[in-house]
Amino acid sequence: MSKCVQCGLFSPMQKECVWFKKILTQPDIEASGDCTYFTEIMYEDGEPLTPYQHLMFKRQDIDSKKMQGPV
Repeated sequence: MSKCVQCGLFSPMQKECVWFKKILTQPDIEASGDCTYFTEIMYEDGEPLTPYQHLMFKRQDIDSKKMQGPV
C-alpha cells in the first residue's frame, strides 16, 4: 500500500495532496515513497481529522522546529 493513501494530508475523495496542492493520479499514488511531509492519520472522538486539520498541525509542527532568534 502506498504512503499517500495512509497520509493525513491526502484527501481520498479529491485524490489531492493538500500540502503540495496537487491532484495525484493513480501512477503518482502507486509510486509514492518516503515523503518528507508524511503525517499519520490522527483521530478525535473516533473520527479521522480532515486533511486541512492535519495540514494545520503539520505547519505548526514545522514552524516549532525552526530556529528562533539570534544564534
